[in-house]
Amino acid sequence: MSSTAVFGGAQAMNILINIVRGKLVAMILHSSGMGVMSLLTNAANTLQQFALMGINMSAVRNISQEAESGNEQTLAATVRIVRTLVFMASALGLVLTLACSPLLSQMSFESQDYLPYFLVMSIAVFVNVMGMGEMAVMQGLRRYKQLALCSIVPPACGLLLSIPIYYIWGLKGIVPAMILSGTIYYISIRMASYRKKTARTPVRWRDMWAQGKEILQFGLVMTIGSAIGTITTYALTIFISNTGSVEDVGYYQAANMITMQYLTIIFTAMATDYYPQLSSLVKKRMSEARRFVSQQTEMVLLIVTPLSMLMILTAPLLINILLTGEFQAIRTVVRFMGLAGIFKALCFPMDYLAYAKGDKNYIFWVEVVWGNLKTFTVISGCYLFAGIDGLGYGALCSAVIDVVVCIVLTRWRYGYHLSSDAVRVLTITLLLSGSCFLAAYLPNVWASYGIMASTTITGIAYSLYQINKRMDLHMAWQRLKLRSKGQKTD
Repeated sequence: MSSTAVFGGAQAMNILINIVRGKLVAMILHSSGMGVMSLLTNAANTLQQFALMGINMSAVRNISQEAESGNEQTLAATVRIVRTLVFMASALGLVLTLACSPLLSQMSFESQDYLPYFLVMSIAVFVNVMGMGEMAVMQGLRRYKQLALCSIVPPACGLLLSIPIYYIWGLKGIVPAMILSGTIYYISIRMASYRKKTARTPVRWRDMWAQGKEILQFGLVMTIGSAIGTITTYALTIFISNTGSVEDVGYYQAANMITMQYLTIIFTAMATDYYPQLSSLVKKRMSEARRFVSQQTEMVLLIVTPLSMLMILTAPLLINILLTGEFQAIRTVVRFMGLAGIFKALCFPMDYLAYAKGDKNYIFWVEVVWGNLKTFTVISGCYLFAGIDGLGYGALCSAVIDVVVCIVLTRWRYGYHLSSDAVRVLTITLLLSGSCFLAAYLPNVWASYGIMASTTITGIAYSLYQINKRMDLHMAWQRLKLRSKGQKTD
């Protein structure tokens, strides 16, 4: 819970920084400049993910397991191997950017006028990949304070230094600003990571190849999965556009933006601490790992359920605030996706069992192949028969199917089943959220909002009560106040 609060706050700060950046860039560079910046940023992100090949995700598992073993020599060797792989990935990203620059310029802008932009951008790709790799090292070593600091300070500094560059150089300042921000990002992370030195130990090339091969293989599966997920999303938007209209694609993207942001913040924040801890447990203490998964399931349900209920209650208001009145057509979609978020939260802790164990076959065939095929089939089928509202029906059906498959397969493959406490929390949260959701469709407006408001308040109270039982919120608040004053806590 502590790490979720810290990293959730960091994620929220990053979103705020991006909003401020977008506003200032729009004022300085106008719409054309924002378009150029978007194309360059998307190209850089794609090249970075391809060059890194999932090393940042797979490395966390290996480092955390070695850290748990307590052997400083093997831990130092693993960290050195990861850093070597990251450097090679960074060099690959730089070379790829240089080699693909003419093609990228032609595809993005239908001319070679922006070729120099892409050539210079190779430096930004290099430093960003180096920074992402070092973040994985710190996550594996569970240096959470440094991680949280590096998640906020470098983006904020990059924003402050980039704006004058945009103002002075205009479009020509976009890539230099990317390089400056990436360099600040990497230097900050490197300083934080190297502050506590690990033991230095020589690594034989044979050992480096053996462990590096395992890291690359696992990372490659996740890279392929990410690519297939992107293709599936693209194929779904094409299906909606061809079957319905471009406006429907806009509605779908808008609903996703509203409903997925809070889940992304929570899941990213939780995974920062949860994934390395679970990885260290599954290697030797599987029974404890199963108990840890159930505890995480209870916590994520208690956090997500009130937020989902608030989304169901305030869907029309959220749409007016975040979008415009014309998007009220997605009110039903947002409510169905809000309820689907609870089922996604239920799957989240169980899904990480496969990643913690490095189960490549399960991840590829279940998470990637089956998951994407099911998502496309269910959502497109529901849209075909029910139009805009069908996008919401499909999202909920897909999430429910995920839960059933996940519960069955994790029990069969890893011997995991929900604890009685987790089942109790799940039952109560589903009853509350289900009542809130059904009340949204009552014909009487006063009765509808009255029931939604009362069940939401009850859901918030229940979640706070259960979280307090597990961690004593009053004591946590007192400890936080003492720390803010620089006083030590027991």
